[in-house]
Amino acid sequence: MDPFILLVLFTTVVSTLSQDPGSNETSATPSPTGLSGPERLAAIIVPSIVGGLLLIGIVVFLVIKVKEKRQTEGTYRPSNEEQVGSRTEPNAALKLPPEERLI
Repeated sequence: MDPFILLVLFTTVVSTLSQDPGSNETSATPSPTGLSGPERLAAIIVPSIVGGLLLIGIVVFLVIKVKEKRQTEGTYRPSNEEQVGSRTEPNAALKLPPEERLI
């Protein structure tokens, strides 16, 4: 689910639960005493933290899956290696082993 939708849903639930159960207020305009300062702050911070943790979890999951896919899938083209290998000249700086002689 989209974090913005979760935020709207959570704030709606919090505002509904914070209303006085005895009041029959059904107007669309919020009452001036609907949420106190700490409730308003909690209605902002809690969904933000939950959404952030959810986003971090999704990013970590995707990174793990991409690394896994790179490790398990790939292309093997020996013809390319043979063509590249035939173009390179042997290194002349290599020393040859000493010549073996009979006793």
